[in-house]
Amino acid sequence: MLTRLKVSNAALTALKLIGITAMLLDHYNSFVKPEYSAILYAVGRLALPLFVFVLGYNLARVPVAKLPQLMGRLLLFGIIATPFYNVLGGGLSYWWPLNILFTLLLATSTVYLLSVPVAKRYVIAVRWFAVLLLVGAGSLVDYFWVGPALVGVIWRLFLPASGLQRILLNVSLLVLALLLCVLNENFAALLAIPLCLVTLGCFQDRQLPRLKWFFYWFYPGHLLGLLLIKKLLGG
Repeated sequence: MLTRLKVSNAALTALKLIGITAMLLDHYNSFVKPEYSAILYAVGRLALPLFVFVLGYNLARVPVAKLPQLMGRLLLFGIIATPFYNVLGGGLSYWWPLNILFTLLLATSTVYLLSVPVAKRYVIAVRWFAVLLLVGAGSLVDYFWVGPALVGVIWRLFLPASGLQRILLNVSLLVLALLLCVLNENFAALLAIPLCLVTLGCFQDRQLPRLKWFFYWFYPGHLLGLLLIKKLLGG
């Protein structure tokens, strides 16, 4: 059960580093590499589950009042990355789905609306708006509804819950994991589970810098770098 996992900052940093490495290889394979590699594609499927786990855990421990700052950063760097992402994908008309930062933004926004304290008479309206936001915007982002929903389930699993709630959450997690495999057309994403467990064990008592801003700048930066490489190769 996720509530029993003790996740250190070093383990979170390690998981993010592994995730962006998998993402870099996947984007190189998709946008730059002359001959497409099924192995690199499979490696790239690890990125989203790792990002989802880290974000879900952080949302469960960060005060709700700080979530708008996180949402603002995701929106800013998602916008910065968009033209590079679009051009790599085939041109400025390649705008759909929106890049992964918007997937994480949608997840964070949904969690914020589900957890922010509001006056009692507005609670139902705000919570329903969170659901409608996820349903309406899910079709616009990478991994559609599955990615943001996975973040929400992991976030909730790290919070106190009754026995029945925990059963339902675990069933939801299993269903969403299988849907992710369907979207990916392989089961490589499931390898993120043992990878997370091994990483948490290896880095539980170690120290690593948090590198908070590095991860935000890395996303548009690696897309720009890949775009330059593609142009140098004549792509």
